[in-house]
Amino acid sequence: MGEIVGNVAWAEFPDKIYIAKHETAEIYLGDLLKIVDFVNSEKEFLIRVTGAFQAQSVEALATARRIMSDPNFREVAEARESGEFFIGTLLCSFKYDENRNKKPYIPKQLPSRHSDVRLPDYEDLKFIEELKGLGYDLEVGTLRVRGNYKVKVRLKGADLSRHIAVYAITGKGKTGFVKTLIYAIANAPEGKYGVLVYDAHDEYYKTVQAGLVGLQELGMENIHYYDLHETVTPKISLTSISPNDFFSIFPELTPAQVDACMSMNGLFGEEWLVELLNLKPEDVDIFCKEELKGLVKDVTLKPLIRKIRILASRPCFVERAARDLIKEIKQKLDAGHICIINTRNLTDVEERAVISILTSKLLEERKKLLDTNPERLFQKPSVLIVLEEALSVLSERVLRRGTNIFVELVREGRKYKVGLLCVVQIPHRLDPDVAGNINTNVILGLAQSRGRHAVAENAMDDMDPLVNEMKMLDIGEAIISYPHKGEVPFPLPVKIYHFNELVKQHRTKVTSEPRPKLDEAFME
Repeated sequence: MGEIVGNVAWAEFPDKIYIAKHETAEIYLGDLLKIVDFVNSEKEFLIRVTGAFQAQSVEALATARRIMSDPNFREVAEARESGEFFIGTLLCSFKYDENRNKKPYIPKQLPSRHSDVRLPDYEDLKFIEELKGLGYDLEVGTLRVRGNYKVKVRLKGADLSRHIAVYAITGKGKTGFVKTLIYAIANAPEGKYGVLVYDAHDEYYKTVQAGLVGLQELGMENIHYYDLHETVTPKISLTSISPNDFFSIFPELTPAQVDACMSMNGLFGEEWLVELLNLKPEDVDIFCKEELKGLVKDVTLKPLIRKIRILASRPCFVERAARDLIKEIKQKLDAGHICIINTRNLTDVEERAVISILTSKLLEERKKLLDTNPERLFQKPSVLIVLEEALSVLSERVLRRGTNIFVELVREGRKYKVGLLCVVQIPHRLDPDVAGNINTNVILGLAQSRGRHAVAENAMDDMDPLVNEMKMLDIGEAIISYPHKGEVPFPLPVKIYHFNELVKQHRTKVTSEPRPKLDEAFME
């Protein structure tokens, strides 16, 4: 049995537990504690400490005044009861299966008054590690609990397509968590999961901050990095850009320009952008009259051509690519690899084009498979798209101007085994419909009250009692809310692994593995 730290003073329906702390014990905000019922010791509960207060009385006030006037009275005061009370929220109760293993369930009773409150043992929490047998295979950290044991915490790989949100202010460990998750995915069985990272700060693959290392340091063959401004990097062919892709790149197009794009695509197919790109200014009027039968005027086509030339002038794009970026990325994702695209040095137009086109092409291919060959889609790996600065495309303000491919991904990606990981610093600016479709929430520290309440409102768990804890999380500390209440009945307090340590462990493991013996025939 764990150390007794207090007793239940009283409880309120539905889930507030008031704990009188023992004089010599320590209780902290966010602690996981166990209650053993006073009336029936077979009944046990897990609670999380969510608040604290000191009992107010005339005696307490008199004691404080006496200490101020008489320093020697402090020893007498310390020997008295502290008068500290803590507020706990019920997380789960336990049932025993036929093998006497504890299984959690949502509590429907309150513990009796005077019940012991203890630090939990490993046996009370091992059900979290046993989730691995239910497909929770992506290890990201350990449970934040006091004790001389560790409980490993994992995400469920099958839930990648149900979307993940990572909420935190700068410096709380967002990038560290995402790198840790990517490392777990890279170590999964070959071909099980793929990851496409749009890296807005170029900080996932490279070492960009003193003391922090990137995914490059792992030396893993299934992690690939693309800087689209380098000449050796594959490019995006203009022939692979559809009118819908073009509309995402230039959302400010007029209705007449939209109609012109559709007309050109109808006439020239995938060559429509190349035809417009190579059209000379002096030939535009004749082209509109003869090729487009007067349906499009030159005043509509000329600004459209200027936009195409702006796009084509950027290093990411060529008329016809010898190595096509879209094709290569899709092949690697289908093989269960990790592809990291540096978008830091791209212009706004380039970045919007790259992330929109790659995402739409991936979804488009999988949509066709769902219609024509569902079995083949089922065999493909789940793909997680990591979107840094997600508010640039998914904020409420942006979506008032019109939808985009990422809204479609959030709403329908699960059908195509494609999920989105949104990295968000200001949660209350995220579109509520988008936030409501994200099933796994990772909170790493939020300062603003509006942001904390927005996360609590949109999560699948009741996170209102955790609003205060969200602002007190240290670097690398997280609260993870899961979608399956029958498997993980409450949000877990987690200490995320430090990625630098994971890299060290990986290198040690690689160097300590015995090298394969050379084939005898080869040696001869």
